[in-house]
Amino acid sequence: MSFRWKTLGSRLGRSILTFFRLLMGGMLINNGWRWLHRPDPGAYLMDALNTIFEKGTTIGFYLPFLKDVVVPHVDLFAFLVSWGEFLSGISLFFGLASRLGAGVITFQFVNYGLMGGAGSLSSHLIMSAIAVIPVVLNSGRWFGADRWLFARWPKAKIW
Repeated sequence: MSFRWKTLGSRLGRSILTFFRLLMGGMLINNGWRWLHRPDPGAYLMDALNTIFEKGTTIGFYLPFLKDVVVPHVDLFAFLVSWGEFLSGISLFFGLASRLGAGVITFQFVNYGLMGGAGSLSSHLIMSAIAVIPVVLNSGRWFGADRWLFARWPKAKIW
């Protein structure tokens, strides 16, 4: 009898994790798609950076990186943000290399939190914590393409 409860709890946990993976993947696909179809994503990112600079909420050690690296290469960073969000969303939604996709988006969320400062740090850290769960628990192996890829190449750490 306890085996049934253990199986039920395991299936329920996997179902909840899969739901959040699909939800986050769908949100990232939507946001990445909008980034990709902006007329000038670099200008949009530059406007966002100027707003952040005016507010003065950026974490202190991150401000020189933004001004010295991101601003001169704003088009490159807009390209990386848009494709990073879109491809991570596809990865999470379909469970295809979901650990890699979740790792990339966790990195992006931490950077968004550092860029936005104390006001947005908490929301981006919550999103980072949610995004790191598929990295740790391999949610793509339960319901996704990673399940078949893991069966084919079990030693690859990406699944």
